[in-house]
Amino acid sequence: MYDICICIFGCVTIEKYRKQIDLVNNTWGKWCMNNNNVKILYFLGEEQIRHYTDEQYVYLPNVDNSYLSASHKQYLGLKYIHENVKTKFVLCCGTDTYINIPKLLLYIHKFNYNENIYIGGHGCHRKIDNKEYYFHSGGPGFIITKQCLERLYPLLRNLVEDWIDICKKQNIEELIPCCDVSISYYLQKKLNTIITKTGDLSFINCNYKGLPCHMDEVKMQNIVSCHLMNEQDFHEYTVILERNNYFI
Repeated sequence: MYDICICIFGCVTIEKYRKQIDLVNNTWGKWCMNNNNVKILYFLGEEQIRHYTDEQYVYLPNVDNSYLSASHKQYLGLKYIHENVKTKFVLCCGTDTYINIPKLLLYIHKFNYNENIYIGGHGCHRKIDNKEYYFHSGGPGFIITKQCLERLYPLLRNLVEDWIDICKKQNIEELIPCCDVSISYYLQKKLNTIITKTGDLSFINCNYKGLPCHMDEVKMQNIVSCHLMNEQDFHEYTVILERNNYFI
């Protein structure tokens, strides 16, 4: 059983996003490939591209590469993981995210993977059903336990369509593509999931410098996961981590 499986929704048919996948593989993704306790999987639209055919690339039938496809890739990715991978935790994120794998492994050991827990940080609230629901930002990613995934699994096949219907009925169509909001809604409303927030800017929707919303607040040595990372950020942050041993 893996300690954690990282579920990345991506796209290989558009150069910008294909380059992000390459950046992950050449930086923090190496920690996954060299660690038998971590598995990384990319969930992609059905259109296949040469050179992206290893088992870590999972092409999803009948899924395109539109903006809404991130929701399908995330939920069908979770479904795939439940059916094919034995893991204690799952982290969902996109390809412009940078994860400090050693720190992530230390962090998840605080939790019991047999409990129904949803973990993350740098979140916000949205009103649904006349109630405020907190959600972990999908930028730096969120983590769910094995138990949480098992309880969520029966909903995954039709979750996107059901969420679209909810948003339309409540006149909140702007939330339709927000898969981070939708998963929080289902975990709380349907499954009574325990929410855990880091509260320490270790999961941030900003880049490693704290841009755009936490300038001068972020301590690089505390980051588990950060977001909005461009190509220069990927390379600069990797050098900073290696020079300062910020992996522990």
